[in-house]
Amino acid sequence: MTKITFYKGLRVIGGTFVSVETDRAVCMFDFGFTVSDRADESIRLRPDHIPQDYVRAGMLPAADGIYEPQAAADLGLVPYGETEKPHFFLISHMHIDHMGGLDMLDPRIPVYMTEESETLYRRLAAQSDLTFREHPSCIGVPGGQSFSVEDITVQVLLIDHDCVGACGFLIRTPDGPICYTGDYRFHGYHPDRTAAFGEACRGADVLITEGVTVSFGDVDMLSLTAPDPHDRTEADLLEETAAFCAEAPGLVVVNPYNRNVERIHNLTERLARQNRRLVLDAVQADYLAAFYPQDPMCVYAETVCGHAVPERAVLIGRDELLRRPGAYVLQLDYRDFYELFDLKPVVSGYLHMDGAPLGAYDPSYGKMLMQLEAMGIPFRSMGLGGHARPYYLKQMVDLIAPKVLVPLHSQRPEQVASRCAGRRILPEEGQTLILEKGEVKA
Repeated sequence: MTKITFYKGLRVIGGTFVSVETDRAVCMFDFGFTVSDRADESIRLRPDHIPQDYVRAGMLPAADGIYEPQAAADLGLVPYGETEKPHFFLISHMHIDHMGGLDMLDPRIPVYMTEESETLYRRLAAQSDLTFREHPSCIGVPGGQSFSVEDITVQVLLIDHDCVGACGFLIRTPDGPICYTGDYRFHGYHPDRTAAFGEACRGADVLITEGVTVSFGDVDMLSLTAPDPHDRTEADLLEETAAFCAEAPGLVVVNPYNRNVERIHNLTERLARQNRRLVLDAVQADYLAAFYPQDPMCVYAETVCGHAVPERAVLIGRDELLRRPGAYVLQLDYRDFYELFDLKPVVSGYLHMDGAPLGAYDPSYGKMLMQLEAMGIPFRSMGLGGHARPYYLKQMVDLIAPKVLVPLHSQRPEQVASRCAGRRILPEEGQTLILEKGEVKA
């Protein structure tokens, strides 16, 4: 008998936490924060109580077998290493809503992810881009390969998402296969990866899928017969940016999400064809160098601030941008936003490309817009996102045709539907499904 328990992330975006327990092992995935979690940056973190405080605040689950002894004791839980069965984690990708709590786990618990995700995670740690501490027991698995823990075998399957190293998982148990999509899309650089994931998972007993894009309005998925002709792709984004730069006489500022390393790589290449050099902040340059060490790289000197600069990088200072603004595009993280006070005389536009602040739900987003207006800098939202549009959500479920469909990671999971799924279950927090010999009992 296999138990599938749903802890968090069911009717919200992010914070997915699910366990799959067999007779001999417990597999858990993912371990991040929801976009609506109650983190308040005005409150100082207590270094010796961080996991406890995050659990008590409702940002992390109260689950046995995953926390250190002191934290577990304070929370009335069984610590890691003292449960009857070995516990291990899967992390689908390095977005905060899927891995933000990784720091809080007992350092000994094995955490499996793709090799690329492990590389990025180590760079996040090196750049102090984690909440608490680096988790030492991460294990990078090549895409397509499998590993086993007791009677659970997990195949790591690459997918396309707006984060390098993203994957989904096919989890084989003695009672049948379970697949978890993580976050995926078809409008990125590798739609073939996402399609191959669906093929590999075809006929799964249980499909656990994200449903982000049906969160914000009424969608009748069953009526969708073709993709929206106005859907944009990563290739479109590159050309839109190039077109904007071709018309802009001065400096163009872009704000992409810095973990979308492949976009930065391709943007560097595309802009070079227009005789513009992409100038990166020091952290973004570090992430890019980890995956594309041969890329020509310029780093904005004003952002170094003690960060290591890749060996081959060329430092570009503020004076150079002011002197020759039409020769550059500046990638500027929101943390360095006040640089615009000095650069604004030569800035032709600010292109927001999924970087922080992510959207109107973040108070900083409104402040950013007000400051840009006050500075007289034109703003353009060019975000693309990393989630499959509703038509493609339906296509994926239709392809896999699971016996049981479990949509989550969505504000309206009830809108994820397919005639090819045997039935759909919308679990409540804490609910356990029983998978036994290919049959699911709620």
